[in-house]
Amino acid sequence: MKHVFISASEIPSQRWYRAFPDLTLFNSVKAYNVQSHRLTGVCWLDSTGLSSSALLKAAANLAKQPAPVVVLSATPNESEAFSVLATGARGYCHAESVPEQFVEVAQVVDSGGYWVPPSLVQRLATAALAVGAVKTPEVPEGFDQLTDREYQVAMAVGKGFNNKEIASQLGIGERTIKAHLTATFEKLQVRDRVQLALIVNRLPLH
Repeated sequence: MKHVFISASEIPSQRWYRAFPDLTLFNSVKAYNVQSHRLTGVCWLDSTGLSSSALLKAAANLAKQPAPVVVLSATPNESEAFSVLATGARGYCHAESVPEQFVEVAQVVDSGGYWVPPSLVQRLATAALAVGAVKTPEVPEGFDQLTDREYQVAMAVGKGFNNKEIASQLGIGERTIKAHLTATFEKLQVRDRVQLALIVNRLPLH
């Protein structure tokens, strides 16, 4: 797997190189696009020096390419995470994560999943709920395949609850919650609870 990092920073993080010694570095999206037809793997976009609008535009353009996009931020927050995922990015993490975490993120997005810091998963789902609330209520596509209990668990995930909270709310064990989520992921063909939260709230997947 090849890794492309796009960063305007004058001193790229050494953690990137420790995670992926053979990475390719570009100093702008334009420079990357010139050669993108030859590149495969994961594309990492550093938000350093980019305004919010420029970041979202760059992420959206890169998401049109075959390689999954991960946005790197010096100050991760749920609002930015929500915004970049909505453009088509598959991941969002701290620009100075430990090398092992970069490797984990790459594995998840390369397999078709989404990745955000665990601390942001619940807040991301809550943000998705707030946006979804302004839309006309409807059952998301495919949810008619779920059992009543699986549907209840999926809705709770969409509201940002973790497994312990869902178990307490429904009066069942956490192992049962995990089993329901596994079945739900399979039926809806999603890979993780972040992706599930997005479709629960009728937000676009890319």
